[in-house]
Amino acid sequence: MKAINLLFISILSIGFAQAQDYPKVDAKVKTYPKTFTTTDRLASQIASDFSRQDERARAAYTWIALNISYDRSPGAPGRKPIHFSANNEAERKKKIAAIENDLANKTLLSRKGVCHGYSMLYKVVAEKLGLQSEVVYGTAKSVPSDIGKAPAKGNHAWNVIQVNGQWKLVDVTWGSGGISGDLGYDANYFFTSPQQFFLNHFPDDKKWLLTGKSESEFAALPLYYNLDYEVISPTAGIIKSTGSRLVQFKIRGLKPGDDVLYQYTSGAFSHKVTPKINNGVGEFTIVLDKSATGTLTIFANRKSVAAYKIN
Repeated sequence: MKAINLLFISILSIGFAQAQDYPKVDAKVKTYPKTFTTTDRLASQIASDFSRQDERARAAYTWIALNISYDRSPGAPGRKPIHFSANNEAERKKKIAAIENDLANKTLLSRKGVCHGYSMLYKVVAEKLGLQSEVVYGTAKSVPSDIGKAPAKGNHAWNVIQVNGQWKLVDVTWGSGGISGDLGYDANYFFTSPQQFFLNHFPDDKKWLLTGKSESEFAALPLYYNLDYEVISPTAGIIKSTGSRLVQFKIRGLKPGDDVLYQYTSGAFSHKVTPKINNGVGEFTIVLDKSATGTLTIFANRKSVAAYKIN
């Protein structure tokens, strides 16, 4: 029994040590050039510095997130589908590979792209590092109007990557700035747990959920902006307002002294609250009156945390 316990502790220690290595990976990647002329050169740089699969996956994520900007122009490469024909399966695969490499290279050289470009660049670099990766297409819950809506196909793209025999979830587009674009580099979308990733991602192919969730559960969620915080309650994205009503919030991750505000789209001003902190969970109550309509957004330290529809 003692030997088994020691082995278990050793395994936990290895996992903990690996998790703690990522800031070191990030620090090393920040010394890289801000431009690479080819995906081969970027992959070669990463391969020379890191041998572990998870470190290589992290290095690719960090470099892309730090150095590729989101392209908001209507004609951005990857924004529109590319149509082509093929005479057989071999020709089809060859053409798809060429299209993928072309988009990855355009994103790398221009240092800007949309989600399709980010995810394709990540896939191509990962595969050059000996890792299996796929681009996943699906629905991202990213604006308040998405609350209550069932997932619809095709408004976002992200990645899965296989590391040590396990599929991991990665969204390097949101890693470059978070869902709201105001977070800067965001490590929360690297190897995100399936339960957390589900809060704002629903794949067209449900096998990439990696968790037993449904379309209706996704539709019912609030809009989660920032995974640094865990909203314990309320977990329903639509809050019914009938006259004056008290709504209690519990948010894990809030700390004493945090600047916590809420605002309605129907109101011109934000309202400050002082959460009561208990075991790392901040608790506060909001009074919904007759003037509260539209969207209710919670902020912590001037960053959006979550949003709700007021019915």
